[in-house]
Amino acid sequence: MCVGVAQAERPNGGTEWPGAVKSFHQGECGRDVVAFKKALHRLGYVVNSGRCFGGKTGRGVLAYRKVNGMARSEHAGKGLVKRVLAGKGAYRVRHPGAGEHVEAPLSKQVLVFVRGDRPFAVYPISSGKPSTPTVTGHFHFVRQEPGYNAEGMYYSFYFYGGYAVHGYAEVPDYAASHGCIRTFVADQPEIYSRIGFGESIFVF
Repeated sequence: MCVGVAQAERPNGGTEWPGAVKSFHQGECGRDVVAFKKALHRLGYVVNSGRCFGGKTGRGVLAYRKVNGMARSEHAGKGLVKRVLAGKGAYRVRHPGAGEHVEAPLSKQVLVFVRGDRPFAVYPISSGKPSTPTVTGHFHFVRQEPGYNAEGMYYSFYFYGGYAVHGYAEVPDYAASHGCIRTFVADQPEIYSRIGFGESIFVF
């Protein structure tokens, strides 16, 4: 949870902004950055701690852009910032009755951790390319493999045969894997720790 700026919250979940809406980029720091990150986190997207816009926040912005059909980048332009501050752009949960679970909407290229009908952690991914598509359906996480394996897969958590959620050195903003769900290496230890044995994942 990001802290550092007291905000007056609107009824719709948005955040009051003290001045003109700004755009943000990686490496930028300050009160406004903290307020933006707090609003982005409230929508369920991942952000880094502290007062600066770090790589994790950039990946949270990328996930937000993917969910909302925007150009895929890590730049937080003024329009995006305005939407986030207004409490708009949260991922819509497909299976709200499934309790705590994971969703992987392949058309959006994100991995979403869900409690009931609320997303609480959304990460950008790269799933299987057309020639080696990711299997779809309802599965459960059944096997872990910590660290790197011989294929360069990092902290793999398998949900069906050889299909896993794992970190990888290359994570394009489009479907490019051999069938697995690739995540950024920097995100995968956290993702790995969030998943429980037997937990559901819906891939669609």
